[in-house]
Amino acid sequence: MEQTMTYSLIHGENLTFKYAENSILNNISFSFQRGCIIGILGENGAGKTTLFDLISGYLTPTSGKLLVSIKADDIAYLPQVVTLPPALRIKEVLDMMSSLQGISTLQAYLSLTSLWPKHMQRRYEEIKNHRSGVCSFGEKRWFATAAMLAICKKPLFILDEPTAGVDVQYRYLIWKLIKKMKNSGCTIIVSSHILEEIGANTDYFYFLQKSGMHKFNSMQNFLDLFNSTSPDEAFIKATVLEDR
Repeated sequence: MEQTMTYSLIHGENLTFKYAENSILNNISFSFQRGCIIGILGENGAGKTTLFDLISGYLTPTSGKLLVSIKADDIAYLPQVVTLPPALRIKEVLDMMSSLQGISTLQAYLSLTSLWPKHMQRRYEEIKNHRSGVCSFGEKRWFATAAMLAICKKPLFILDEPTAGVDVQYRYLIWKLIKKMKNSGCTIIVSSHILEEIGANTDYFYFLQKSGMHKFNSMQNFLDLFNSTSPDEAFIKATVLEDR
């Protein structure tokens, strides 16, 4: 079991990606292990979404090595921008997601009731007949994230800012669901601008900068390196040093 938990699922070595002459990722190296929750931090434009697109196979590295020990079809990728058809009711969105996964709506609903916390289930029942166009950004975001986690039977989830714009209680419930998926054997890679939730919920995280990709085993390691008393202070110091 310990060997499975520490086996590298994704490995990057001197990985570089450029759009024309614009370098997005510069010689970054990293290793993501199976069965872990791995956080990705970095300021806007640091290349987090580009990294996810490379792992998912949507982009090809300009140079360096990227070894992904999993098929693209076995990756569930939630992008930073999720657009639900505004005319569809939330329950119809679930129907559509179920169809894309090759399962019935009943099977999907049973997965939701099995895996979702009770409060999330109750809120779904309240909004399932609402058209997505009248739902708030946060409601659509937590629903899309939580539904994907529950019904996509994939060993790897990539979540790009899954809690952006989501109320505190649903951020908490999403992280409970992410941990439940980890306990079932899944690997989850997640980015967030909420530093505290990355520190509290991941097994380890990487800080992505133009100078490279730096691993931290805990938020305290991050605070200590930048002689800071809060994650926000450490983040600011790290980005200021990068810009010098």
